[in-house]
Amino acid sequence: MRTYKILGFLLTYPTQEHQAALEECLALLRHEKILSDKGISSLEELMASFEKTDLLDLQDEYVSLFDRTPSLSLHLFEHIHGDSRERGQALVDLSNVYAEAGLVITAEETPDYLPLFLEYISNLPPSDVNENLSSVIDITTAIGERLKNRGSFYSLVFDALSEAASCKANPKVVAAALNKASGEAYDLEQLDKEWEEQFAFDNTLPINGQNDDCPRASEMLARMNITPEEKEVRK
Repeated sequence: MRTYKILGFLLTYPTQEHQAALEECLALLRHEKILSDKGISSLEELMASFEKTDLLDLQDEYVSLFDRTPSLSLHLFEHIHGDSRERGQALVDLSNVYAEAGLVITAEETPDYLPLFLEYISNLPPSDVNENLSSVIDITTAIGERLKNRGSFYSLVFDALSEAASCKANPKVVAAALNKASGEAYDLEQLDKEWEEQFAFDNTLPINGQNDDCPRASEMLARMNITPEEKEVRK
């Protein structure tokens, strides 16, 4: 299912390769039909923005959003564990999951980098794709809402992820995350302070109503079939 790999590709640092591959990406999205016509049309708008915007401007915006705004980080475990020791072990576990699936990381990114995660699930059976994507839906939805606050067309990718997930994000969890950080740009002093603090998702919030069956972000590794016993062995 190359749709998920394409969504990840759209979230990587923009290069000339992006602009050259947009037409092919759009054709693949239409062929697979994992997303609705409305969802694909929205992504077509995003791609049109890529094509008409100067590459240097695209790159500058990308860095401003994803590299200089901690609450928009594309590294999933930063939203769960911050910079705690637990993140290190989670990264090791996730790296092992990728290796077992035959995915070799060649990019200079940690395993929890969202485009890598989307490439991983693109190789899974549909049922496993839905489970894994739903396990991080609270995080990706919050990032998408923050991007909307910044007026960024990248929010359209996160709308597509929400559409593709088998369950909806928990509104209480997302609201709490947005209350902690709305996605606004920081000056250098604020940025330094933000990186010093752990802004992990509050996984203690209950999930009620229609979200009862929706996996929590903290269950991400469990949804990848890592049992507590396996995790203990890998330590």
